[in-house]
Amino acid sequence: MILLEQHKQAKREIVSRFQHLAEVAEGVGMVTLARDIRATRVPKLESERFHLVVLGEFNHGKSTFVNALLGADILPTGITPTTASINHVVHADQPTAKVQLLSGESRRLEPGQLKEWVTVAGGHASEVAYVELGFPSELLKNNVVLVDTPGVNDLNEQRAEVTYGYVPRADAVVFLLDAGQALKDSEREFLRSRVLESARDRLIFVLGKMDMLSPDERSAVIDYVRGGLAKLAPDPVIFPLSAKDWARAKDPDSGMPDLMTYLERFLARDRAQVILDNAAADAARTAAYLENNLGVRMRAHDMNVEELEQRIAAVREQLDTSKRKLDELHVRIDAEKESIKTQIGLDLEAFAKSFVAALPQQIDAVDANDVKAYLPAFIEDKFKEWAEIEGMKLAALLEHLAEEVIQITNENVAAAAGALAERLGPEDTQVDITVDSFKYDVGIYAVGALGTTVMLFVNALAGGLLTLAAPILAIVLKSKIAGDIRIQAKEKVPSAVLKAAEAMKPHFDRCIDDFAKRLSEFVSNAGNTLYKGISEILDRTMIERKDRGSEVGALRAATSSQIEAVAAARRALGQIRERLWATDEAPPDEPLAP
Repeated sequence: MILLEQHKQAKREIVSRFQHLAEVAEGVGMVTLARDIRATRVPKLESERFHLVVLGEFNHGKSTFVNALLGADILPTGITPTTASINHVVHADQPTAKVQLLSGESRRLEPGQLKEWVTVAGGHASEVAYVELGFPSELLKNNVVLVDTPGVNDLNEQRAEVTYGYVPRADAVVFLLDAGQALKDSEREFLRSRVLESARDRLIFVLGKMDMLSPDERSAVIDYVRGGLAKLAPDPVIFPLSAKDWARAKDPDSGMPDLMTYLERFLARDRAQVILDNAAADAARTAAYLENNLGVRMRAHDMNVEELEQRIAAVREQLDTSKRKLDELHVRIDAEKESIKTQIGLDLEAFAKSFVAALPQQIDAVDANDVKAYLPAFIEDKFKEWAEIEGMKLAALLEHLAEEVIQITNENVAAAAGALAERLGPEDTQVDITVDSFKYDVGIYAVGALGTTVMLFVNALAGGLLTLAAPILAIVLKSKIAGDIRIQAKEKVPSAVLKAAEAMKPHFDRCIDDFAKRLSEFVSNAGNTLYKGISEILDRTMIERKDRGSEVGALRAATSSQIEAVAAARRALGQIRERLWATDEAPPDEPLAP
């Protein structure tokens, strides 16, 4: 096909531009950027993987929807928020599974082991970076990766990872809504603040669980959702469907065939354009960053060595100040960490005491046999109820801390970049070094890996608390005399409750410690990368001026030529992006939108 040949040609051009940028970067001492281009950006383009990310709140039937899309029960489903890990589903001739751990280790999984690693109840999800599943699905051919994420509501510990990591890098995003509670305020806010900015043009909305509604209700819900989404994004693409009806009987009226036809057409026709457009945009940003740094070199050629040394010293002084302030954030993080742990500890203590105080009345109010039969479950439910509410509070506290740290990091990065621009940048060149550049381009934006594990341990822990108190409860519930059961329960159960609360606190503490550790790692990486990135260009510039001071004319000519070449590359990349979409017109009888 002519279009396919155009894609191949565009890919060759983008790879060639990347390689040229790497050569220029290496030639002027920016070895970190050159290494990043060769080791990360070019291989990413060469692999041609297309990431289709599925988002949605807990209990919206996300795993059921993914299974229906793939044509088999690949992921565990249930009425509770089961998916705890991020799952990558890729094409394979035979079903396979492996888990990538946060430690860096990779493990093959047997089919029976899957629930242990991808669900809340499995108990291992806090160790997992992601699970990769291989399956022979037509949808996944041609390097399509379907990314199934945990829920994105306020209880979700993976929210930062999903929104800061996966959504901006997604080639397309499917956002799943529940027809029974469609477009809640939390979903509107999540879309507005977390998704639309980075994925507006790549969003596909699925309105699931339509089988729960009557025909009249379906029409009303669809109109309501369409109107609500139109206020957030122009011309939203919406597919009302029932994944359950499709999975159960391949019902042609389920709505799934329409979505699958859309996706197949999109992946067949737009997939190459999206991948190449993203790569060309990435290369253009890289070219702009390199061009700015070459502008610094050109400015340096206009100064004598003494003036250049003074200006570089001023930049380094600001750089040291910025890095020192970033290093001081570690103290801030540790202090906030201890404060949060204290708050959660006091909340837990207050809950346990109030629970113990209310128990006697609860025990007296029911039959002795009910005490024996239902007391353990009652205690477990109360702990889980409290833990879920406290989990929301903890998630909010940790996210607030992360956002403060990110803001301070941005401010210090901006100060260092400003000093470089003021002292050494040409008047018509703005040196733009921000955390936004770091987080995807340089790869140090580690908020994507924070993983507070709030929801994981809240669900897994609450169900196991009573094992700690089981010996006491066993004695209490042995009695065959009704009066004794109540008396013993009122005497012994409070200590079991306090013991369970005491056992819960270290789990909260570990969760907070883990978050703080990862946040500190982010700050360290940000400071080191900032210092290294700017120092490389300053060091090489100073060395050249001292060693080749008599060849300023030649240095200026070489740098001018490099700037022109990089600027030409940036313009050419823009033209590639225009060409990619200029020839991409859908036949009139095959509209892409439903």
